[in-house]
Amino acid sequence: MRVATIEVKGLTPYSQSKPLQSERKKEETHDDFDQRIWQERIHHDDAGNVFIPATCISQGLAVSASYLGKGGGLSKKGQATWAENFRCGLAIANSPKIGKTVDDAVAERVYCHADGKRTCGTRVWRTFPIFHDWAATFVIHILDDTIPEEIFKKVVEAFGLFNGVGRYRPQNNGYLGRFVIEKFEIA
Repeated sequence: MRVATIEVKGLTPYSQSKPLQSERKKEETHDDFDQRIWQERIHHDDAGNVFIPATCISQGLAVSASYLGKGGGLSKKGQATWAENFRCGLAIANSPKIGKTVDDAVAERVYCHADGKRTCGTRVWRTFPIFHDWAATFVIHILDDTIPEEIFKKVVEAFGLFNGVGRYRPQNNGYLGRFVIEKFEIA
């Protein structure tokens, strides 16, 4: 087993949209409710440190490996791709912090689909947290010894540029959450 330590820096702002736990009060308007709870959309620890959920990283790496396998020149023998190796052969040690706290979040109002689906015709204003100038350190355990270092690095680079993390990321036709590798180490 190898351990990859990857320092990344955001190219674009990072925004989160964690499912809400609060409910709207009877006398509260939808806008008042949204303004009251927008910070609940942030993934953070008990000290208020913001993090990227580990599952977002593992899923993003698997999607990126699959993406590169479809015309990205990242195939194994024949039509086999590295997607399954990345889906099953990696373990994310923890959810990396981004060097920001809940108090650093900026409220961004977005006119978006009421149910979050593009097919819905109804739009409403929603407030989401956004973080500028973010960075994180991913610690990834490479359990599958058949994944070569150069393939792994290429997938991580594609993850940052083409997939991204968070709300409205490139994978979902957005532009937020893109990042680049600042430091890459495998031990």
